[in-house]
Amino acid sequence: MPNGESTRTIATCVDCGVAYAAEQWPDGTAQPIGARNGCQCGSTEFQAVKKTSTTGFRDD
Repeated sequence: MPNGESTRTIATCVDCGVAYAAEQWPDGTAQPIGARNGCQCGSTEFQAVKKTSTTGFRDD
């Protein structure tokens, strides 16, 4: 586990795209919460989902 303070985020598996609740570390790595051994497909590489400023909902 990297040193430093982590933040909560969503991360996807780089192989199959499954999304997990995750912790993102200051060095940019993301680790799924509750799936420390990796993804259900066997991959151990994850990428944090980038934040967006819109939700796609309209307020009419």
